Amino acid sequence: MKLFFALVAAILLSVPAFSIGTIQDTTELTALPEINLQDLDGKKIAADELKGNILLLDFWATWCVPCLAEIPSFNNLQQKYGDKGLKVIGVTMASGDAKEVKPFVARSKMQYTVLMGDDDQTYDFNIVGFPTTILVTKDMKIYRRYVGTSPRKSTQIEADIQKLMAQK
Repeated sequence: MKLFFALVAAILLSVPAFSIGTIQDTTELTALPEINLQDLDGKKIAADELKGNILLLDFWATWCVPCLAEIPSFNNLQQKYGDKGLKVIGVTMASGDAKEVKPFVARSKMQYTVLMGDDDQTYDFNIVGFPTTILVTKDMKIYRRYVGTSPRKSTQIEADIQKLMAQK
């Protein structure tokens, strides 16, 4: 019975991901809510440690097929812009504990930082489905939110990253 409810929850959370995807423009930048993160060894990560970088926070789950399809594009973005001030962070949610996620990250060849998110924060970040990706400015303001997946998502993210990098 527990498995049934977990399966239903997984399907409901991934339904928006199979849609065309949306890019939510924010006319006014808002502060990134306080975020509870841990590395895969259980060490808490303070938000101050992330300041000063353009952040691409990808909220994903190990069971989310569209999330997994995006891994190569996030690897590419980290490789291309990592030394220019971008930090791609995969924030895993609803995926079990770190000992279950760690081997998954290795098998999936994720070449960017992966942190454990707090499942209770889905409302704080307005996560209605996976994947949800948030681009954050160096001063920790939400620049844009991308919900679901679409063929133009990675192109739009890269264009937005370039815009943020061009700002002084």
